[in-house]
Amino acid sequence: MGIAEIKIAAVLLILAIALVLFVTEKLRMDVVALLVLSVLALTKIVSPSEALAGFSNPAVVTVWAMFILSAGLSATGIADLIGRQVLKIAGQTEPRIIITIMLTTGVLSAFMNNIGVAALMLPVVMDIARKTRTAPSRLLMPMAYSSLLGGLTTLIGTPPNLVASTALVEAGGEPFTLFEFAPIGVPALVVGTLFIAFFGRKLLPGELPEGFGSEDTDQSAQYLFSDEEKHFQLNVGADCPFTGISLAETRLGPILGVHVNAIKRDGAEIPVTGETKLRAGDGLLVQGKVENFRTFCQWQAFELASGSEIADLLAVQKLVLTTAEISEGGQFDGLTVGESDFRRRFDAHILSIRGEDGIKRGNLADHVFQAGDRLQIETKKANLGLLEECEEFSSLELIAEESIADIYPDTDALLEMAMPEESHITGLKLKDTGIAEDLNLRVLGIARKSGSLLFPAGDELIQKGDKLLVHGRQDKIAIIKGLQSLEIDTEGEASAPVLLENYAKCEATLSPQSTLAGKTLRDVNFRNQFGVQIDAIWRKGKAFSTHLRNMSLEFGDALLLSGPKEEIEKLAKNENFVILTHTKAGQDDQKSKLKAIIAGVIMMLVIGIVLTGYIHISVAAVAGSAIMIACRCLTIDDAYKSIEWNSVFLIACMIPLGTAMNQTGAAAWLAQGVAAVAKPFGPWGMIIGLYIMTALATTIVPTTALVVIMASIGIDASAEFGIPPEMIVMAIAMAASASFTSPISHPANVLVMGPGGYRFIDYVKMGILLAIVVMITVIPMIWLRWNSALG
Repeated sequence: MGIAEIKIAAVLLILAIALVLFVTEKLRMDVVALLVLSVLALTKIVSPSEALAGFSNPAVVTVWAMFILSAGLSATGIADLIGRQVLKIAGQTEPRIIITIMLTTGVLSAFMNNIGVAALMLPVVMDIARKTRTAPSRLLMPMAYSSLLGGLTTLIGTPPNLVASTALVEAGGEPFTLFEFAPIGVPALVVGTLFIAFFGRKLLPGELPEGFGSEDTDQSAQYLFSDEEKHFQLNVGADCPFTGISLAETRLGPILGVHVNAIKRDGAEIPVTGETKLRAGDGLLVQGKVENFRTFCQWQAFELASGSEIADLLAVQKLVLTTAEISEGGQFDGLTVGESDFRRRFDAHILSIRGEDGIKRGNLADHVFQAGDRLQIETKKANLGLLEECEEFSSLELIAEESIADIYPDTDALLEMAMPEESHITGLKLKDTGIAEDLNLRVLGIARKSGSLLFPAGDELIQKGDKLLVHGRQDKIAIIKGLQSLEIDTEGEASAPVLLENYAKCEATLSPQSTLAGKTLRDVNFRNQFGVQIDAIWRKGKAFSTHLRNMSLEFGDALLLSGPKEEIEKLAKNENFVILTHTKAGQDDQKSKLKAIIAGVIMMLVIGIVLTGYIHISVAAVAGSAIMIACRCLTIDDAYKSIEWNSVFLIACMIPLGTAMNQTGAAAWLAQGVAAVAKPFGPWGMIIGLYIMTALATTIVPTTALVVIMASIGIDASAEFGIPPEMIVMAIAMAASASFTSPISHPANVLVMGPGGYRFIDYVKMGILLAIVVMITVIPMIWLRWNSALG
C-alpha cells in the first residue's frame, strides 16, 4: 500500500469515527469537529494553514455575522410590527391563516437565521391562534417547517447553503450567488405551503384546548393543567403550628407537589412569596391534586426513640457508627458523594462530613470529597470489612460510646412512618418523595411484606403499605404534623384566584440558546433566580403540575409561569425563554419603531450591496452587523450572545475534512463507488440517490457537517457523468435543509413541540410526506435550471 492509499484510508477512518460519534452523541458535535481538525493537522494530512483556514473562510464569517443581523432585527421589535400586519390579512379560515403564516415566515427566513425566525414568530402565531380560536397545533408546525423552507430560497437562508457554495469554490468552481437558490427554493416554499394548508394540516391534532382563546390569560392557559388539577383552599387554624412562620418553611409545595397561588386574608387576596408569613385564619388558595393532601393526612408517624436512645435501638438492628478519612490521591478525591455511589458500594450512610468549611450534615449528595475529609458513617456491622478493605480511606475507627450524644442529640428522633395504601408517593422513587430533600429526614430502612431493606437507595420505589424507619430532627418532623393540621375548606372547591393587579401569568418555552435544558427546577433555584414560579409543564401532549421541582426541563416544554408583572417583563428579555403570550405586563413595553426601521434598512442595504456585486457577502454582513451595533439596535454583549458558536466551530472545523477528502483522493474514491452503483440509472439516478441519502442522514448527522461530506463526494461523482457539479451540490443543499421528519432534526421543530402539544409521531406523519413533496418539486426545478448542460 502506497502513501496515497494510506492517506485515503486514514481520511476514511477519521470520517467513519466522526460519523459514529455524531450518531451516538457520545460527544457534542462541535467537540467532535474540533477533534477531527486536530487529528487531520497532527497527522499532517492537511497543513496547519489548511487546518485553520475554516475560521477565516468567508462562509463561516457570513454565518456568524448573519446571526448578529438576525438578532438585531429581532431585538428591535420586528416581531410586533410583522405580527400586527399578519393579523390584518390572515383572515379566519384555517387554510388562509396557514398560508399567511408560512409565507411570512418563509420570506423572513430567506434573510434571517431560521431558528431566530421561528422564535420570533412563535408568540405571533400563538396570538393569532387565540384571536381566531384556532388550535395552536394546526399552526405551529407549519410555521416551523416554513422557516426551513424559507431557508432554501437564498444563499444566506441557512448555513448548509453557504457550506455548499464553499465546497464549489474549494473544488475550483464559482460560488453560488445570493439568489441562485431562489428558482429552486421558492417553488419548494410555495408548493410546500399549499400542501400543508390544504392537506397536511389534517394530519395534525386539531382539538382546541379547553379555555384556549379566552381574553383572560389565566383562563386561556388552563389547558396546561390536567383534569385532575383543582383549585382548593387550605385554612390555617388557630392552633396550627405554622402561624408566624414563612410559607417556604412549611414545605407545603415541595412535599405535596402543589402551588400556593395566593392567600385569602381579611377578605382580600394577597400575592405570596416564599417569605410570606402565615397567620391564623389565612386561607391558602392552592392548585393541585386535593387527593394528595387527603392521603398525606393519613400518614402516621410513631416515635421510637430520641437522642442517645437512637444508637441503642440501632445497635439492636446490628448497626454501628464509624469515622473514616478520605485519603489523598484516591479515587474519591475530587468526586461528589453522589458520583462516588457511596451508599450502594458500601451499603452504608454518611451522617456528616467534617472538612475545611466545618461540619456538613444535610444535602450531602453534591459535596465534593477532598483529602482529609472525615466522614461519620452509619453501616451494618457485617459491612465494616468493606470499609476496612477500601484504599480510599487513610483511617477507619469505631465511634466511642461517649461520643454518641454528639451524633444523636436530644433534638433528634427515630420514627416509624406508616404510609396509607393509596399514598400520593406510592410508585415514586425515594429521592423524589421530598422526605430527604424537603424534610431533611434520613430513611434508614423500609419494612414491607416482602422483607426489610436497610439503607435503601434513592432509586428505590415506594410500594403500597411501606413502613419507613426515619431519622431526623424533631422540628422537621413537626412540619408533618403542621401540614396535617391544615383544613380543607368545607365549602367545596375554591374558585381560581383572581389575577392580582400587580400579578401576571404567561406561557413560555425554552429558547434554542437556553442553558436550562437538562436541569431541574431545584438545580437552578427557579423561583429565586427568575422571580416567578412554574405552575405547569406541558410536554409531549401531557400536562404536569405536581412534583415539578425534580423534573428536568427539556427543549420543547411549554411552561405556565406566574409572578409579579415586573418579573414577567424581565423574563420576556431573558435569553433562556421565548414568551408565548402577550401579558398585560408586556403590552405596554413596545420596542422603538425607529430602531426597527433602522434595523430593517441596514438589512436591506446589506442585501442591495451584495446584489450589485460591489463586495463579498461576508464583508457586507460584517459591516451590517457593526452598523447595527453602532446604531444601538443591540448591544455588543447581545451580539456575542446571539452567535451560535457551536455551529460556527462545527462548520470551521469540518471544512478541513472536505479539503482532506479532496486532496487525498478519498472523495474521488467514494465518488467512484457511488457512480458505479448509479451508472445503470444515469445522472438523474445519481442525483436523486444522493438527495435521498442526504435527506435521510439529516436525522442523525449535523446538516453542515453532512453537506461538507456529501458535497465532496457529489462534486467528484459529477465528473464521472460529465454533468455540472452545481446540480449535485444544489440538490444536496436542498436535501440537507429539508429537515422535517422528526423533532430532533432541527431546533425549530423542537421549539414548537411543547406549545403545540405535538408527539413524535406527528412529525413523522407530516414530515415524511412534506419531504417527498419538496423532493418532487426540487428535482424538476434543478432539471429546468441546468437541462441544457445535460444535452
